[in-house]
Amino acid sequence: MSTRLRMTGTAGDDTERLWAIVLAAGDGKRLAPLTRALYGWELPKQFAVLHRGRSLLQTTMDRIAPLVPPERTVVVVGIAHGDLAKLQLAEYRGVEIVAQPRNLDTGPGILLPLTHVLAHDPGASVVVLPSDHYVTDPRPLLSAVRTAVEASGRVEALLTLLGVVPDRAETDYGWIVPGSTVDRGTDGRVRGVRRFVEKPSPLEAQNLLRLGALWNTFISISRASTYWDLAKMHLPVQAGLFEKYHSRLTAPGKTGSWTPCTPPWSLRTSAARSWSGRSAWRCFPLPGRAGAIGADLSASYEAWKRP
Repeated sequence: MSTRLRMTGTAGDDTERLWAIVLAAGDGKRLAPLTRALYGWELPKQFAVLHRGRSLLQTTMDRIAPLVPPERTVVVVGIAHGDLAKLQLAEYRGVEIVAQPRNLDTGPGILLPLTHVLAHDPGASVVVLPSDHYVTDPRPLLSAVRTAVEASGRVEALLTLLGVVPDRAETDYGWIVPGSTVDRGTDGRVRGVRRFVEKPSPLEAQNLLRLGALWNTFISISRASTYWDLAKMHLPVQAGLFEKYHSRLTAPGKTGSWTPCTPPWSLRTSAARSWSGRSAWRCFPLPGRAGAIGADLSASYEAWKRP
C-alpha cells in the first residue's frame, strides 16, 4: 500500500457495510454534579447508570445493534476509563475499544476509530454516535440512519446530520438551519445546511423555531472515505499523521499501539467551512416530534436539581 490511504469499494444502498463509531471519550462535565452525587466522584455521564440498570454507553450499543452488530462497532474512550469501558462492554462480543490518550475534540475523536474502520473495510459507510443520548424510542432513529445510508450512495462527498423537529425554543441545544433540498430520492427531506447555531439566546431560539430549524443530535452518517477526505482537505497535517497510523494498523505483524500526537480540533467546525463553494453538511429530520430522541440528559439533570 502506498503512503497515501487508498479508498476502494462502494457503500451500496443497504447497511451490510455499515459500521458504527461510538464517541465515549468525553469528560461529561455537564452532569458532573449529578454523577458526583451518585458515585462520589465526577464520572463521565456516558458511564453512569441512570436508567433501568444500564449506562448511557450500553444503551447506545443496544440502540444501534439492530443495524450494526458489535463486531462492526468501534468505541473510542479516554484512556483513564478504558478498564471501565471494557467492563461495561464485555457483553458485546466483537466490539473494538480504542483508547484515546487525551480528549482532543471531535476531529481526532472520530479519525482515531475511523482509521480502525478503514483498516477493516475501506469501502465502509459509518454512523457516528455520541454515547450520552437518552432515546425513548429508537425506531425513528434507526429508520433515519438507514435512509441516510441509502442517500449516501446518491449524493457523494457530503456528511448527513440527523436533526430533531423541535417543539420549543430551547436555548441549551445546538441548532441546524436547513438549506435547499439536495436529494430528491428522500422526498426532499435531505437538505443542505445553511448554518449551525450553538446555544442561542431566547429571542434567537424563537426565530430558529419559526424558521423550521432543527435540534442538532450530532449523529452523522456518510461514507468512511468522505470523513477522511474532509480531514485531508482542511487539516492535511493531522490527516497525514493518521495515515501513518493506518499503515501501522494494516502492516503484517504490527499493532495499533501508537497514537498520533495531534492538537485538538473540531470536525464539525472544519466541515462547516466552504467545501467547493458549499457546506460539507446536509441534514435529515428524524421522523416524529422531539419526543423521539432527547438531545442529551438535560431534562434528567433539571429534574435532579429540583428540591
